[in-house]
Amino acid sequence: MTETVSLTLKIDPELKETLKAIALENQTSVSQEVTRRLLMTLEGGQEPEVDNQHTPEEPADQLSASELKQIRALLKKAKKKK
Repeated sequence: MTETVSLTLKIDPELKETLKAIALENQTSVSQEVTRRLLMTLEGGQEPEVDNQHTPEEPADQLSASELKQIRALLKKAKKKK
């Protein structure tokens, strides 16, 4: 296991509560959450986008013109049925 050292910080109480909530949501300690975020910042990385079930999101391709036309036709047809 990696050696760790203690670091004392003074932060705004609201920020501390936010960090606690995020750590709880991610099922980690506040210390682990802060360490992870500091490392990401220092390494220039970005956190992957995730949905509410914490699964990575993959960018979706845009719809083609013909696909949009088909969707519009289906919506128009559904609107007429009402």
